Amino acid sequence: MRDTTTFLEAPGCETELLADIREGRSVLLEKVLLVLAGLKEDEAIKAYQRKIDAVFVRCQSKCIKESPARYVQLPLYRHRSFARCMFDYLWTSKPKRFGASFFLTEAIDAQLDPDVNRPVGTCVGLTSLFSVLGLRAGLQLSLLMDSEHVLNRLRIGEQIIDIDNTDPQGFNCRTSGDFTEFPLPLLAANVLNSRGLYKERNGSFMAAREDYEKAVRVNPGYANAYNNRGNMKFLGNDVEAAIADYGAAIGLNPNFCEAYCNRGMAWQRLGRYEEARLDYHMAMAINGDYADAQRCLRLLDEPESR
Repeated sequence: MRDTTTFLEAPGCETELLADIREGRSVLLEKVLLVLAGLKEDEAIKAYQRKIDAVFVRCQSKCIKESPARYVQLPLYRHRSFARCMFDYLWTSKPKRFGASFFLTEAIDAQLDPDVNRPVGTCVGLTSLFSVLGLRAGLQLSLLMDSEHVLNRLRIGEQIIDIDNTDPQGFNCRTSGDFTEFPLPLLAANVLNSRGLYKERNGSFMAAREDYEKAVRVNPGYANAYNNRGNMKFLGNDVEAAIADYGAAIGLNPNFCEAYCNRGMAWQRLGRYEEARLDYHMAMAINGDYADAQRCLRLLDEPESR
């Protein structure tokens, strides 16, 4: 396995780490995720890296019968079996894994909690945990994302295995064409987007917009962050800028029904009712049960609502 002493580096600030990702420079993913979770001091980061060590050692003890010390890094032919064993171990140790936490720190703490019924995290938190553990084993991992979900992709030579960490049957799962593959460091954008949503729910709209801005800068291909940034612009009455963000989200994901509905509401705010009606219909064409679009279209067709 990888020598974990290389993980104990001095922390960089969030701005510097995100700039490294944007510029394609090498970053230590777990360090980025720990800093995004709010850790600022070197000792605090090291403490959580030791916790990751503890989780990884438990995975090793379940998945490698020989002495783990024999391996600096797993040979390629063992990547699938180790990844599957690690996936099964995580689910066996915490069978009610899906929860509300998206920070890596919270996922680590939950994973180490003796309470087997404690949830570990959202798709972002669970994918973060699996990713940092997999990197320690030398697994070649990337991300798959759509507007609502994120999961891992494992590559072993020409073989591809998709891993949904929110599903106990998610190892080697089937994914639709709506998912886009991204390099693993762009997981930082998912954490920023989740952090923005948390701040938004708590009424900190400017801080939420800043996190969405960061998410877009880190991953310009992230449709959900554009949509959420558009919501903050719409809330601030910057309607034309919101429309541009919704359009960017739709351009990245043409099946993003929520972005169509949001853009429809923005068109309606500007009095451009035909454009609004078209977007509401587009949203319903993608999802016939999308209640928000149905409600908005019904209100649009009521003259007194204008």
